[in-house]
Amino acid sequence: MVPQTDDTLHAEHVALKERIAELERRLAESEAVANENERLRSALAEISAGHDIAQTTVLERDRELAALHDTALALLHHLDVEAALRTVLTRAATLGHTSHGFLYLINEAEQVIEMRVAIGAHKDGIGYRLRRGQGLSGRVWETGQPLLVLDYATWPGRMPRQSSTFHSIVAVPLRSEQTVIGVLGLSFDNPRRVPDETTIDLLTRFAQLATLALDNARLYTATARQARELELLGQVRAALARELDPPMLFRTVVEAIASVYGYTLVSLYLLHGDTLHLQHQVGYHNVIERVPIDAGISGRVIRTRQPVLLADVRQDPTFLGAIDGIVSEVCVPLFEHDRVIGTLNVESTAGQALTEDDLQLMVALAEHVGIALTQARLYGEAQRQVRELEALRETLAEISANLDLDTLLSAILERQVALLAGDSGELSLYDPEQGDLLVVKSYNTGRDYAGLRIALGEGSMGRVAITRQPLIIPNYQDWPGRLDYYTDLGPMTTLSVPLLAGGLLVGVLAVGDSNLSRTFSDDDVRLLSLFAQQATVAIQNARLFEEVRQLAISDSLTGLYNRRHFFVLARREHERARRYGRKFAVLMLDVDDFKRINDTFGHSAGDRVLQAVGELCRTHLRLVDLAARYGGEEIVALLPDSDLESARLAAERLRTELLGVGEELPDKPLITASIGVAVYDPAEPAELETLIDRADLAQYLAKNSGKNQVVVWAASTLAMEGNTTRSSIKVR
Repeated sequence: MVPQTDDTLHAEHVALKERIAELERRLAESEAVANENERLRSALAEISAGHDIAQTTVLERDRELAALHDTALALLHHLDVEAALRTVLTRAATLGHTSHGFLYLINEAEQVIEMRVAIGAHKDGIGYRLRRGQGLSGRVWETGQPLLVLDYATWPGRMPRQSSTFHSIVAVPLRSEQTVIGVLGLSFDNPRRVPDETTIDLLTRFAQLATLALDNARLYTATARQARELELLGQVRAALARELDPPMLFRTVVEAIASVYGYTLVSLYLLHGDTLHLQHQVGYHNVIERVPIDAGISGRVIRTRQPVLLADVRQDPTFLGAIDGIVSEVCVPLFEHDRVIGTLNVESTAGQALTEDDLQLMVALAEHVGIALTQARLYGEAQRQVRELEALRETLAEISANLDLDTLLSAILERQVALLAGDSGELSLYDPEQGDLLVVKSYNTGRDYAGLRIALGEGSMGRVAITRQPLIIPNYQDWPGRLDYYTDLGPMTTLSVPLLAGGLLVGVLAVGDSNLSRTFSDDDVRLLSLFAQQATVAIQNARLFEEVRQLAISDSLTGLYNRRHFFVLARREHERARRYGRKFAVLMLDVDDFKRINDTFGHSAGDRVLQAVGELCRTHLRLVDLAARYGGEEIVALLPDSDLESARLAAERLRTELLGVGEELPDKPLITASIGVAVYDPAEPAELETLIDRADLAQYLAKNSGKNQVVVWAASTLAMEGNTTRSSIKVR
């Protein structure tokens, strides 16, 4: 057999760079999705023109949407955090008619909030830090709520050193999922320009863009880091395959760590008796040839068999200090099988603190180095690593190119089963609202467990979610923690690993093998963990892409589909029903006397009614049903696989539930709706537009027959019968 050549390694390196370029290209393609926001603005302008709304309000709303649209487009090209945040802040200030603003980010390690970007009166405060609850931004951090101060000079919470040249100030939190990660604020030096709830709403929208920019930059950084780590692992792996002489192997490994990953101080020691002997080092002008195992950090690692991270070496009196100026040290043990044989050390200077990521990387590298000491197994082990990493590289290339979340999850599950040569698997995602795991994909498990919810701590996946550690179970059916849901599964050995984004739980991957003679090894755990890291990045990236896509297909007021996207989905459903001979129903809902609601209670009340209608549709229609804002106060819904009676009952539920919406408005007016229903029958097929016209006509008849009722189109004539004062009537 022939060792892996440099040309092959170079090809791997090029392929990794091409994958990163592909990710950047995919993000750039999101610009096309964001351009759909331009059509949304036009649609909103057309809708607004049909109502009695002041022209100035329409223009202001259009300008806000344009600014948000342009800012979102600009952020697609920003992978530099500071530049992206400055773009958000500057455009928010311009739209808010001020030249003063600031943006703080939270430093979790030090538990402070630090001003990262500022303009106008705040620009000299960049780097300024506050504790939780201190000043305006510290208070927003603490409460997680927006804060508006109309007279900042007299506000009792003002920090003494903070300038009070401005009159009023407003700040909102930046949230990533449920966690406050920063604060965005504007200040106003014109007493006639007073911020209000509209300003808070505007600033909140820009805060969401700032959070997306941060997540985008972090996802890209994580992807780049993964590529660099795989490149380093590839070079070390190549050294293992190429060098059969241990001294040359150690030299190659140490210099590869220094040159590829940029560590300036690297050393490798082997244990002989009670003393560690230096094998090779890079960057030191003083040489410590031998270290007793009862001294120094290396001695402690040998004695405890545990890796050590010293973020600040001054805090450890046992630190030996080969040279002056060392800030941090990572020292990990080298193993040959279960025997400790040495240590691998990296140290930093010039104020650069090493982190947990550095520790984990060194742990992974130390494992590779330890393998090399058994010469008889060296070459075979290296070849196995080559095959695994090649399979991993191909797998990661496939999943990283996919931005559709559902397709991506299926690919992740199937590829991880193939990667570990298993025969079944499951993928669950963490639901932060429910606080549990939701099984989203099953593969070759006998029956589909998608939709199953697993409490944290229960079963193998629930336990992994709690511990954040991989879990191997030799035979799941005999395991005391087995869930009853899986009693129909045959005996199998399983391996589960967490999907983690930083310290946040994203989900759990599980792979099973019905061959009980197989035992998942530490190498399997490491391989699946590497795969899980990249899968997490791909999932987060797909979610980010989905957020951008949703901006283009949703109505911003009701949260339902917009009219354009409804027709895209409805035509697909119409074609499916025509092809397979299935029925479906169309509902057309119109809020009764909506103009009276706007004229009596104001347009904000009308908006609240429409928002409530949107929420009712999401709550009382099925997940497979399609609901959209058709125009003004009209809502259209398509119900797949629904006959006339089931559609009528669904419409009745909506009509009945709507009666309680007015309870939240002043004077508690009765809010009603007229609903028309039309059903597609394969025996008498009709075009989609015809069905919508029928439902619209039925709704029109409901209004003209007393309102607050459901009318069902049942045939081609217009004779009406049944109760016309409430409930359902038929059009025959």
